[in-house]
Amino acid sequence: MSQVKQIDIKCLKPECSNWFPSPIAFGNTTSFETATMSGNTAQCPYCGSMTPCNKENMRLRTVDSSSGFVGDDT
Repeated sequence: MSQVKQIDIKCLKPECSNWFPSPIAFGNTTSFETATMSGNTAQCPYCGSMTPCNKENMRLRTVDSSSGFVGDDT
């Protein structure tokens, strides 16, 4: 179990596709791995559109860099 350093969301609007910090936080990788996320959205600070906020368009970095996660839509 590693401590989470940073979680980013990728805007899924094709014209944007920028990364921004996730409004959803997790303390460790175990809580992230066991979380069920569906129906969450976040507003992209670059284009202003609402984009899904789920594991498929997230990337996670840990404090010790021993593990991480990159979703399928990234």
